[in-house]
Amino acid sequence: MSARALGSRPWILCFLIGLALGPGCRTTPPTAVPFSAGAPLAIADARAERVLDRHLSIAATRPALRGLARVSLEGPDFKLNRPQRIAVARPARLRFEVLGLFDQLAGLLVTDGRRFGYFDASQGAVTRGRMTPRLLWDLARIDLEAHEVVELLLGVPTPSPGTARAGVWLEAEGRIAVAFAWPASPNGRPAACLTDVERATFDPACFLAPDAIGESGGEIFFFGPEGRLRELRVLEPAGEIRFRALFADYASLPSAAVELVEADETPGAGEFANRLTILSPRIGAEARFLWKRVMLTDGLSDRFFEIPRRDGEERDG
Repeated sequence: MSARALGSRPWILCFLIGLALGPGCRTTPPTAVPFSAGAPLAIADARAERVLDRHLSIAATRPALRGLARVSLEGPDFKLNRPQRIAVARPARLRFEVLGLFDQLAGLLVTDGRRFGYFDASQGAVTRGRMTPRLLWDLARIDLEAHEVVELLLGVPTPSPGTARAGVWLEAEGRIAVAFAWPASPNGRPAACLTDVERATFDPACFLAPDAIGESGGEIFFFGPEGRLRELRVLEPAGEIRFRALFADYASLPSAAVELVEADETPGAGEFANRLTILSPRIGAEARFLWKRVMLTDGLSDRFFEIPRRDGEERDG
């Protein structure tokens, strides 16, 4: 079954819409939003440094997870609410098992970041192909790529490599907003501003003015006064929102649900946002993940992200 044929089937399209968190077409005009309504702070403000360093330290202890979530999706032309077993691992490995009645497998989508496989239980058919940045867009008209979905489901997205800090604000109720923008080099490509990708150490010369995010796009991280990530806002050039991700219902995971040695040494590493809401204003869609069970782990076997081939099955191109 080709990707074109896959996209022509309503049930599968709805499933992929659910995974990609958006409806099948753009129906609303672009939406822009002010970068922040807060009071500007120094670019290297100590409070911002503390919450950002804490967040990046937690992210370093969380490369993978698996769990069970109730996934609800709503948009102009669809509505879906199903439990899913989920496994994700950086940088772009995904496994979604859509469950039907009595927890029977209704559909399975996996990708190792390079190739994808989809199993439709109603047809007993497997579709395979090459994972491309546009695959989810081509099939379901959505904006998120696999690596973005992984970062959000792990609960600790980090600034994109190549971005630079472009503003810090103190907002209402003590929230701190930290913005990162894409600085343009003379040839129009993003300049590499990270000197240490893992720890997100920045070259001070790459700090940008706040209006840089409006010119080239970027990301704004909103932290609560306790230091937890509350919102990620991803902007296109001119301030158009690609998506907003809201993190809520933080709770400490049972020790049995944390397999990382580092988690015990990093304050807050065992806390997890049990509710993730992703808003796509341009296309009027909302997706909500309500986690019922989560296991943080330092890695997952490759078998989680592949569908075994049957005897006699031809290899795809």
